[in-house]
Amino acid sequence: MSDRKGQNGTLLRQYGGYALALGLCVALVVAANWLFNRPDPAEDYLSKKAIDKSEVLGLFQTKAQLATTEVKLRRLGIYDSNTQMATMNPANWRLGRRSCILPVDITIKYGIDLTKMQEADVKMSDSTTVVHIRLPKAELIDYAMDQRVSRTEVVTMSGGFRSSVGEQTLQTIRNKVLNEVLADTTLFRQLENQINSNTRTVFAAMLRQMGLQPMFVN
Repeated sequence: MSDRKGQNGTLLRQYGGYALALGLCVALVVAANWLFNRPDPAEDYLSKKAIDKSEVLGLFQTKAQLATTEVKLRRLGIYDSNTQMATMNPANWRLGRRSCILPVDITIKYGIDLTKMQEADVKMSDSTTVVHIRLPKAELIDYAMDQRVSRTEVVTMSGGFRSSVGEQTLQTIRNKVLNEVLADTTLFRQLENQINSNTRTVFAAMLRQMGLQPMFVN
């Protein structure tokens, strides 16, 4: 009788060990499955937090500087005492004429003014992650002219000899050069497509990081 009880106790301990080992294996499998298949925290956050158009609009407006490009230009302004202001070939200078050549440095900022965007330019739906965006047109945003004048760079001639030119004349030359540069749209037309393309590429990447699918419309 005591031998049978001893055998039963041994069996219980063996089966109990098997059950414990099996339980540990199941627990490990469940833990591994959760570890390797758990949702990404960022994705889980996005799924719980709905992104509205005001956030998308805020992204564009706070990152507006990314949609601009600066161009630095140097132009030569030419002043002639007889014609007052002219673009003249230096080879045509004549004795008795007072002429001046002045380098003018100008910085122009072209781009898309994203601060002009409104909520109507962003369209979203609760049932999809697609966002439709209408960007403002590219334009000349800002410009500046270097008012400093290096006298060593100013070439003036009178009767074939160098002579001084007053500050008022130099300012007149600078203003004329600036107006001519701003009126010439050749450079802007060359940059316009590049500005539009770069802006869409940069902001599309940002929107995808937010879990959205951007579509730019005209």
